Amino acid sequence: MNDTRVKITCKRYAEAFFQAIEEDDFEECFKDFEAFSAIYFGYDGLREILNHPTIHINRKIEMLQRIFGPQARHKVVDFLCLLIKRERINLFESIAAEVERFYRRKNGIRGIVVRSALPLERDERSRLRDVLTRKFGRVEVREIVDKSVVGGLVIHFGDQVIDESLRSRIKQLRELMFRVDAEWLMTLINQPSIAL
Repeated sequence: MNDTRVKITCKRYAEAFFQAIEEDDFEECFKDFEAFSAIYFGYDGLREILNHPTIHINRKIEMLQRIFGPQARHKVVDFLCLLIKRERINLFESIAAEVERFYRRKNGIRGIVVRSALPLERDERSRLRDVLTRKFGRVEVREIVDKSVVGGLVIHFGDQVIDESLRSRIKQLRELMFRVDAEWLMTLINQPSIAL
């Protein structure tokens, strides 16, 4: 399956799941889904078992049902079982990202990604969240430690990027100096008597 088809497939599964839980106890279903996501991404062994080609589908489904127990929302368990039956559980990461995107959109929450060279301190994180909340309303901030960011932050939201890194400022300064040099050179070319 090519990348475009994978994206379309993930989006369709996420949309179908989202529509199904909207009719039910929406917030509780979403919490169950998030709880499973945390387990799925937190334990490599579970991912390996659910994606292993030689483990029978019924064993995987039985394992899921044990993880959730009898108190789980049936629509969440049914959805995950469907992914296993259709051998789409390997797409869970992309499907989960789409489900979260639908959730944020429904609740008016802006997803913002903040990249920095080092993890943010607690007070930095708090101040940043306050500034972003004042500017955008409800936000969900995801932090990524990225060694390529030299000092400062790079903030992504939607299609926009705010680059407040040192690397960006040096690049802007270099461009400004080049522009000033080019203007000075053009002045010399146009008025040769100044150079004498």
